[in-house]
Amino acid sequence: MRVKLGKHGNSLGFVVPASVVREEALEAGQEYELTVAANGGFHLLPVERPVWRPDLSIDELLAGLPEGPLKYEDIPEYRPVGRELDW
Repeated sequence: MRVKLGKHGNSLGFVVPASVVREEALEAGQEYELTVAANGGFHLLPVERPVWRPDLSIDELLAGLPEGPLKYEDIPEYRPVGRELDW
């Protein structure tokens, strides 16, 4: 199947035909990893989405958070980069 590249802003792109969308179960909005093969071909693989766990309660989701407001000092990898210290 042939497709033609078109200009999309500063990038190039092509329309994925509806038959390919159906056959490969592609979804609009889904993220895909694009890799270039040694022969110049492309591979498009879906990025796995995190599994939604509706079975967790709000208490389970919030478990482990400290009581009271969080402070910058509570985040070990945080480094101020602007006016955060003026607050």
